[in-house]
Amino acid sequence: MKTTWITIKVEDLYAYLVAAQVDILRKCALAKNQGDPVAEVIRDISLKVRAQIASNKKNALSQQPYAIPPELKSEACILILEVAQTRIPGLKLTVDQIRLADQARLQLQRVINGEMLISVPEDRLAGVQKSIEVVSYRLRVATDRYLKGF
Repeated sequence: MKTTWITIKVEDLYAYLVAAQVDILRKCALAKNQGDPVAEVIRDISLKVRAQIASNKKNALSQQPYAIPPELKSEACILILEVAQTRIPGLKLTVDQIRLADQARLQLQRVINGEMLISVPEDRLAGVQKSIEVVSYRLRVATDRYLKGF
């Protein structure tokens, strides 16, 4: 099944964390002229998810550099928030957030292991092909004549 992969946006995080908390992560403790750190975390985690997807040769990637399959959106958002919250020392993950992040990592491991199918991107990255391994052999019989001298 081919589908359009998605690129996570800051607005997608509002479904997983209170908007005010997301805004704090984006605007507090910034260096002079520093951009939105959450946008950078989104890119980093998206690249990590893509690398994990690509680690299984059966999976394909989208041509879009930060696009991920829609079925992994919640896992990516949860992991993004986990990393983003570490930049503000006073913010601590709740027990539920820790549990969700652990489940997200397990789900990604299932993708790596081929236990969870992901959608094939409509704009499949060229050069990434499914691998085919051809194995052939010639039958050899071990007889005294061939084993002489061993």
